Amino acid sequence: MTPKEKEIIKALNKVGVDTRYISLYNNNIYINNLKFSKFSRKKEEKFLTDYPEKKVYRSTLFQKICIKVSRTVKNQIKPRDTLYIPDDDLIENEVLYILLEAYKRKYGIKINRKVNNGIIVSNDSLDDFSSRYINQMLNGELITEKLEDKTIYPLMHIPHQWIIDVAETMQIPVNKTRKYEDNSSKEVIEFLEKHIPNVQESIKQSVKYLDENRRI
Repeated sequence: MTPKEKEIIKALNKVGVDTRYISLYNNNIYINNLKFSKFSRKKEEKFLTDYPEKKVYRSTLFQKICIKVSRTVKNQIKPRDTLYIPDDDLIENEVLYILLEAYKRKYGIKINRKVNNGIIVSNDSLDDFSSRYINQMLNGELITEKLEDKTIYPLMHIPHQWIIDVAETMQIPVNKTRKYEDNSSKEVIEFLEKHIPNVQESIKQSVKYLDENRRI
């Protein structure tokens, strides 16, 4: 943490904000959980009196993503882990950094951006997982979840469009995003989405059920 970031954290603590539930990015503040952070409008006004150049981002969608990510990573990361997120200007990786930055204070983790050292943080979203399952089905393969060793998947329950939407809403300054090619699995998912709400999450939960019952 830079001296400037330490100063901001200290100032937020002083006005009564629980900084385990906010993230810092480019010295701006992103609220992960409004209730737990106790970051009221009154506290925001008090903080901005001393730091008028800062921005505080309140996004309902971002908080929804944070809740889903917290349920996922609680089984994937341990206190004082070192995580690696590439510093490559991809929207997905910048959002990942913001999502996980709070865990520096929650779990005492470290995040590497320049050096490939530590546990790899995959930017695979729910779209990647559902597409993989559909491809397995179309190719007559065993439909199962395949996860890499020493890799975590915080976005595995997050639709890719949510990532794009929240990046635009919070004005994250990045240059590019992952490209998804048109293929058979994408066509199948797009067809299903027209008829079944939250179909990608339903597919993922079904694969989880199949995997768990195969092991019995």
